[in-house]
Amino acid sequence: MPHLGRKVPGIVRYVVNLAPDLSGNGRELPYDGFAEAWFESLEAMRASAASPELQTVLADEENLFDRSPRFSVIVEEHVIVG
Repeated sequence: MPHLGRKVPGIVRYVVNLAPDLSGNGRELPYDGFAEAWFESLEAMRASAASPELQTVLADEENLFDRSPRFSVIVEEHVIVG
């Protein structure tokens, strides 16, 4: 099944970063990872917020995640190496 995020208008890249248990002790972390959603511009990101496609994605998150610790950060990338 294709990921619902592919249908969000204006999105050009979507990455899920999962946090592995590097300690090997099986202890549950307060987070599983984080997701990155990339847009061509801030305007494109803002426009996508009102789309029914994004609302579908957000509604589906409740089936997958505990959203109580969720927060969003909007950043501008500055590549130092690479």
